[in-house]
This record gives sequence, structure tokens and C-alpha cells, in this order.
Amino acid sequence: MKTDTYTKIVLTIIAIALTANLFKGIITPAVADSRHYVSIPLNADGTINVNVKHADGPMDVKIKDVDPYAFRNVSPIPVRSN
Repeated sequence: MKTDTYTKIVLTIIAIALTANLFKGIITPAVADSRHYVSIPLNADGTINVNVKHADGPMDVKIKDVDPYAFRNVSPIPVRSN
């Protein structure tokens, strides 16, 4: 009798876990790849053209929501102001 009760409890726990897993998939859909890449045209000397529309003083540059591995194999870009 104890084996039958044990089996029913274990199968009930498995059923509850599978049901919870099903509802979790419905609530938060899976995303295969959320990274977006953009190609930037380079000049012949390797620089890029940037157009700053408005600057009254020092500009804070903050990169948010960037994949931590996005800059793994990239060297820093030198910045110079004219």
C-alpha cells in the first residue's frame, strides 16, 4: 500500500510541475535570438562619419541594454573632435 501512495504522490508532483511549465511557456514566449546587429559603413581610413545634432557642453555617453559579449573581439574606436 505504501508503494501505491508514494507512486501517486510522485506522479502528482510531476503532473503539477509539467502543468506549471506549460503555463510558464504561455505567459513568457520563448525568443530564439533577440540580438540585432547593424552594419556601419566605414571610410577608406577606417573611420566613421558621425553627425552630432545638438551639444551645449560635455555629452554623457551611456550604453544601455548591450549584450555583454557584443564587444568581445572588437578593438576600441578612437574618438577625436574637430
